[in-house]
Amino acid sequence: MNVVDFEGGRPLLDPTQYFTGETSSSGVLENRDGAPKEPVTTQTVGRWVDGTLLLEQELQIGGKKQHRSWRIRKLDANHFEATANDMVGTARGEARGNVFHWRFTLALSPGNPLSRVQMSQWMYLQPDGRTLLNHSTIRKFGIVVAQV
Repeated sequence: MNVVDFEGGRPLLDPTQYFTGETSSSGVLENRDGAPKEPVTTQTVGRWVDGTLLLEQELQIGGKKQHRSWRIRKLDANHFEATANDMVGTARGEARGNVFHWRFTLALSPGNPLSRVQMSQWMYLQPDGRTLLNHSTIRKFGIVVAQV
C-alpha cells in the first residue's frame, strides 16, 4: 500500500491541523497473532510555537502511563517530520487525500538499543472530518510484534 493511492480521498487530512488543540484516542494493543493484550488511550494537546506543532501526549497502555512530547514540522503540502522524547532519529511522513502515513523508531528503554521498535502508523480521516482511525504496526528486528 502506498499513501499516494489515497490522493483523491476526502476530507483532506493535514495532521498538523488535526492535532492542533485537544484530541483523544482509544484502541487495543494486539499481539502478533491478533489477540487483544491491553487497552491503549491517549490525551493530547497541540499548540503552535514558531512554526512547529508541539504535542504533549499522555499515553496509557494497560496500567502503564507514559508522556511523549512531539515536535512536528510541515515541510510542504504533503510531507512532515517529527521528533519526540522517546524517538530515535526523526519521523518522516506523507499525507495524501484523507490519509497520513509515517514511520519512526521508538526507544522503549532509552539508552538500550535492544529496546528499539519500528513503528508504521496509518491514519484515516473519516467523512465527518473529526474521527481519525489509526492503525499502527510495531516491528522489532523486522518482525511484527504487535499492532494497535
